[in-house]
Amino acid sequence: MSGNHTPSTQAAVPPERGKAESPILSVRNLRIEFESTGATVFAVRGVSFDLRKGKTLGMVGESGCGKSVTAYSVLRLIQPPGKITGGEINYRGADILRMNPEDVRAIRGREIAMIFQEPMISLNPVFTIGFQISEAVMLRHGKDKKESRGIAVEMLTRVGIPDAEKRYRSYPHELSGGMRQRVMIAIALAASPSILIADEPTTALDVTIQAQILDLLMNIQRERDMSMLLITHDLGIVANTADDIAIMYAGEIVESGTVSQIFNAPMHPYTIGLFEAIPRIGESARRLRTIPGMVPSLTSEPQGCVFYPRCFRRADECRENPIPLVEKNSHLVRCVRA
Repeated sequence: MSGNHTPSTQAAVPPERGKAESPILSVRNLRIEFESTGATVFAVRGVSFDLRKGKTLGMVGESGCGKSVTAYSVLRLIQPPGKITGGEINYRGADILRMNPEDVRAIRGREIAMIFQEPMISLNPVFTIGFQISEAVMLRHGKDKKESRGIAVEMLTRVGIPDAEKRYRSYPHELSGGMRQRVMIAIALAASPSILIADEPTTALDVTIQAQILDLLMNIQRERDMSMLLITHDLGIVANTADDIAIMYAGEIVESGTVSQIFNAPMHPYTIGLFEAIPRIGESARRLRTIPGMVPSLTSEPQGCVFYPRCFRRADECRENPIPLVEKNSHLVRCVRA
């Protein structure tokens, strides 16, 4: 990568919206490790972020960077060989990592709900979608079968599924990918959660359906004043849906701030590289820039900057000591040369 490394940010970026007094969810110094064939994979190292009440935080990064496992940790869904080895996950002032299992189950699905990446895997193929939504309503609200059925049909209508009474009796395989994703949203929202975690909710959907799903999530979020953690690899999605952004690379957050801060003044070389790899309408034909090199192995903890081998700004000082996430230009960046 050479020449001027400040990207042209032609995408329309929404203005900043007012800061909330305190976050509804605050993650501090989260660490997650996986044991693999005698080696330890340090998948998430020292991740910290805040999710503001009624706002959307877009967590962006390439596959394998730790986005999804970070999201799963909020609901204590990390299973062996993975384990959370450090940090805090504070929800309304209580640390989820130090709660007993019963208290975690009381929060999971009721106060913090999740839409998983692949609905065909998440939905049970042997039960109708109506039964699966009704079951969620009964478990989370204590309603009887008749009331739960009525709420389930109402939720199917709310998420834009036509002829909800008929679809209530459908099985997952009888629905399109977009319809299945709407069912997942209906299940997640059945308990009116305070926080919705959406893990790549538009993966494998065509562009038109992607836009419909994102519009649906944004409309429901505004109506309910709900907070949302949106996991994605697509900067275009967060530009139009998020209030704040956290950029992840190889298990660390390398830059975070509001949408306008990151889009208008990116500072970390990895963030800049992501922007320069985006094709833009109206620009003359050119080869897209790429970020040279490969994502490093995480079987040992990096001594300095994890992005050092691929960075166009690298210097000897970058590999000597761990690089902290510090405030520069009103947002946070993990780079001594930014």
